[in-house]
Amino acid sequence: MSETHERGRDLLPLRRMAARLGVPSKWLREQAQAGLVPGLKAGDRWLFDPVIAADAVRSMASGAKGGAE
Repeated sequence: MSETHERGRDLLPLRRMAARLGVPSKWLREQAQAGLVPGLKAGDRWLFDPVIAADAVRSMASGAKGGAE
C-alpha cells in the first residue's frame, strides 16, 4: 500500500530541494555527502525525496536548538 505512495513522489534535484528548504545548495550537498540528509547520488547529480529530506533537516534544526522550545 505505502509502496504505491512512495512511487508517486517526485524526487527533486539539489538546487530545487535546497530552495524549498531555504538552505544553500552547497550546505545541502555537504550534508548529503556526510549522510546526514538522505539523498540519492545518480551520476553527478543529487536527488532528494522532499518529505524525507525536509524531515531530516527539521530534525537537525531541532537538535541544534538543544530541545529548547
